Amino acid sequence: KKTNTLKQHTFAKLPRVLCLHLKRFDAANNKKISDFVSYPASNLDMGKYLPHWCEKGLSKESKDRDSNQLDADSPKVLYDLFATVNHRGTLNQGHYTSNVKCGKHWYHCNDAFVCDAGEGNGEKEVLLAEGAYMLFYQRKDGK
Repeated sequence: KKTNTLKQHTFAKLPRVLCLHLKRFDAANNKKISDFVSYPASNLDMGKYLPHWCEKGLSKESKDRDSNQLDADSPKVLYDLFATVNHRGTLNQGHYTSNVKCGKHWYHCNDAFVCDAGEGNGEKEVLLAEGAYMLFYQRKDGK
């Protein structure tokens, strides 16, 4: 008999620096996953991924009553993006570059060459860059 299941990932404790590694390589099918991934530059809220809050929202009835209740009750644990690692190429070959935020400005690092990431502070170009592979966030409250 089939039953309804819920798969979830939670964090027991959130770190000061959060490193998110995006699955970009499918070794089973020998290919690179190149889908665009949208991610925020600021205010990434990880509070809803703490176990207590996830367990609180597990019952279908509580979700049906008020789908926004879980987000309203969970603590705000906010992170700001400060670096990315990007990959261009295929599963078997390619090149890694990075983007780093210094103050309020973004820089693109490609081997020994460092330049502005784009117009203005460069944030738009960083968020739209191809091949985001690793994302580095810093907790806003400094804990």
